[in-house]
Parts: sequence; structure tokens; C-alpha cells
Amino acid sequence: MKYIAIIDDQKFVVAVTDEGIMTVSVDDKQCEIDFQHVPDTRLYSLLLNGKSYDLDIDHDEDTFNVMLDGIRYEVEVQDERTRRLATLRGSIGGSIGEILIKAPMPGVVVEVPVKVGQQVSQDETVIILESMKMQNEFKSPKDGLVSSVRVSEGDAIDQKTIMVTIS
Repeated sequence: MKYIAIIDDQKFVVAVTDEGIMTVSVDDKQCEIDFQHVPDTRLYSLLLNGKSYDLDIDHDEDTFNVMLDGIRYEVEVQDERTRRLATLRGSIGGSIGEILIKAPMPGVVVEVPVKVGQQVSQDETVIILESMKMQNEFKSPKDGLVSSVRVSEGDAIDQKTIMVTIS
């Protein structure tokens, strides 16, 4: 599984190859690291290029606060799937005109919390889709009016199916 770690606007690609063994890419240079959790603590051991580091890591959802050598780093972590969904959401369209919210992958509609004619606010959830045993919330990219809802709860849909239209 690949992850993107963002620290102070710098992006690092992290690929987990085996349990605890990871490959980190920085500016197309790869290095292998050994990263182990100390059970029942927030402490981790990191072995990088033959040097050992002790880390204190606290996290809240996708943000990790990492203490290393007395310096605190805030690290945002996204997996490939989450990053791809965010990119797809970003390509839904601008805030002018009609917005078509399409399924980025096949799935089952779990919930449609909006109705035709309903006013929605930017970032309000308009549909919840389950795919690969994970639920994905799709939010309105702008304030607007729900002009059509083309799916119902329980529907199995294909990739690129138009689910909701907002005008």
C-alpha cells in the first residue's frame, strides 16, 4: 500500500512492503526503513540508513503529531485511495453552472440524505457510497440546489454513474 506523507508542504511517498518494512521515496531517491511500534505506548523505533531514532507519535484521524529529537512535526497522511478520491472530487467541477457528481468506482449506494429541490451548502454530504467495504461520503463542491437524484439507497452502480446533480 502506498501513502503520501505531507510535512511542511513537502510530500513523501511511503510504500509499505512487509510488516514494519517500508520504502520511502524523496525526490525519486528510495531508502528502506524499519519502523516498529513499541506495544502499549505511543513510542516507535525507526531505523534509517543504519541510524536508530525514537519517535513519540500521537494521531487524530489523518494527522500525526511526531516528536523527534525534541522537535514536533505535524504529518498529514493520505493513502492512495483517499488521495485519488480527493483528486476526483476536485475534478467534479467549479462552482459555476451544473455539477454532476459521478461515482469514481463501482459500489452500492448506502444513503442519499438529499432530495430534489433541496438547498445544499458547500461541503454538505449529498450521497454515501460503499465500495471495497469502505463508505465514501460525497459532498457538494458549492452552495446550490439539488436538481436531480439519479440513484436510490441500495442501488448497485457502476463507475462514472451520475448520482446527483447540483445547480
